[in-house]
Amino acid sequence: MNMNNLKLLILALSCSLVLSCSSTKDVKDMYLVLEVDTTAKYEQYAYVNQDGQTVVPYNRYLLCYTDTIRTIGFVFKPNVGCVAINKKGKELFNVFMANNGNDYPKDGLFRILDKSGTKMGIANMKGQVIVKPKYDAIFPYYEGLAAVAVGCKTVRPQDDPEHEYVVGGKWGFINKQGKEVIPLEYDSIANYRHFENGKALVLKGKKFFHINHRNKECKEEKSML
Repeated sequence: MNMNNLKLLILALSCSLVLSCSSTKDVKDMYLVLEVDTTAKYEQYAYVNQDGQTVVPYNRYLLCYTDTIRTIGFVFKPNVGCVAINKKGKELFNVFMANNGNDYPKDGLFRILDKSGTKMGIANMKGQVIVKPKYDAIFPYYEGLAAVAVGCKTVRPQDDPEHEYVVGGKWGFINKQGKEVIPLEYDSIANYRHFENGKALVLKGKKFFHINHRNKECKEEKSML
């Protein structure tokens, strides 16, 4: 190989490397911005990328909850509910709804649903599923732990039809990695179903008592039943 051909080969390889790095950077830095059309009778929503190209067209979703999508965003799909999408517009999973919107992420984690809407799991803001939907109830994280339950049900009392209550089942706690660090052995978790100041009030049989993060009873307490 003569010197001229060698120079051309080195130049070609250098250009290829630069283009490859540029392409990777573009994908990593890509984001979507919400566009709202207010000229129609009802507002319509779309997402465009930084080059102005439409990634999520108008009328695909009834509502869009996220202004700028850098990892994932939340939208409302008719007959489905809240859905998480990535910055390519791909639907990832169904999201638990709270206060007429997507479940608010806490410590970067939020609750998701299976297709039937009956089982709950956990995902993060990177769009990764931490816990596949398998629980009948999950409550938000506090002090790094989230209360979970199986065998429970949601009811609306006749004297308070505007509010839902989760009753029955067996309860425990998972950590941020989705591991059951406190087994599902309790009949209920009181006080909004979370830890506070290192303690959670639980019910086992007819006895209420506090436990710590290591599932050890804090002190003896009299039954409240």
